[in-house]
Amino acid sequence: MSKAIEVVFQGTVARIALERVGRDRLYGSTRRIGVDSNGRECATALLTRDGRHVLGPGCTGGLYLDQSGDVVTNEDLVPVDVEGTALEKLLPTVGSPQELSGPVPVEAILEYVVNDVYQIDDSDLDNTLAASLAKGDIYQMPFRPRASFKDTQAFMLANEHGVFLLVAQPARFEFVGQDSQAISEEDEEEEHDNLDFEMM
Repeated sequence: MSKAIEVVFQGTVARIALERVGRDRLYGSTRRIGVDSNGRECATALLTRDGRHVLGPGCTGGLYLDQSGDVVTNEDLVPVDVEGTALEKLLPTVGSPQELSGPVPVEAILEYVVNDVYQIDDSDLDNTLAASLAKGDIYQMPFRPRASFKDTQAFMLANEHGVFLLVAQPARFEFVGQDSQAISEEDEEEEHDNLDFEMM
């Protein structure tokens, strides 16, 4: 299902259509169906711990419990960061024009984890923006289809297959480079000295 967003580039607002690129579109899809000896489709079921009851589809569900064992509704949940500070709910960006920033270096994408990919109808793009993307320029903007506590960003880029929007979240890890501290040989020797190979 396609959706549309509005972007601002050099003062010009463009409404562009997006179509999600899924794995089935890239690789195709298969479905494995379990059947019994008569060829009837099987359904997944769960067995209770005491082995007395079989729970079919729709018999189980997930819920949140507090320390007293009482159910907590989703409306009462408060997302927090690693330090326990409540997170601010961010408004959706879809529905209002978003300014494209950039061009940004390609290394900027490495600081994010891509969650979704959308193909853009390039006929909706401004000629100046289309030419810049064709040269290999990459642009960035906030992207939230709905209100969220996650600061998701989108990167607009192009290749020989078309123009794409990569929706991503900041990576929670740091890349290791050549200037990272390596384990010293003394540490390795000390670790190996603790092993007594004669006992093996």
